[in-house]
Formats: sequence, C-alpha cells, structure tokens
Amino acid sequence: MYYDENDYLNALAQYHYLKRKTWLVEYFELYKSTLIWPDGLPPIKTCNLIIGTIKEKFYTFYRSALEQFDYEFDNDKRSLVFL
Repeated sequence: MYYDENDYLNALAQYHYLKRKTWLVEYFELYKSTLIWPDGLPPIKTCNLIIGTIKEKFYTFYRSALEQFDYEFDNDKRSLVFL
C-alpha cells in the first residue's frame, strides 16, 4: 500500500491524543511502510528515510514509543505482539 506525507503527519498528530499502545497498534501498518521485511526474517529500516522528513520523524516517534513496551515481532505473520 502507498502512503503519502499526510498519512504520516496525521499519525504524528494522533500521537499526543491516543494511549501509546493504541497508537502503536493503530499505526503499525504505516510503520511497516518504513521497513524492509523479508519473509521469516526480522524487519530492517528502509534505506530511503531522509533525515528531517515527516516519514523519518514518524519512524523515530514510532520506534521511541515501541521501546517503552515489551514486544516482539512475529516475522512469519509480520505482526506486532505485546508481551
């Protein structure tokens, strides 16, 4: 799926209004658009995130919020699981 700058901007705006876990779940698909996720392997940050762009800021906010929780990725289903 293709996302444009407005999608990332909207997610960043919602960051301050939703509970963190809710925000993480709601915008996980958007977060996946910032990754390269090979079948059965862990995701890696895509190399085309340009510092200072809305997409890069979203990625940074998402990673920061995610690190506040115990979680793991299901690499087969490409999903997020909170522990």
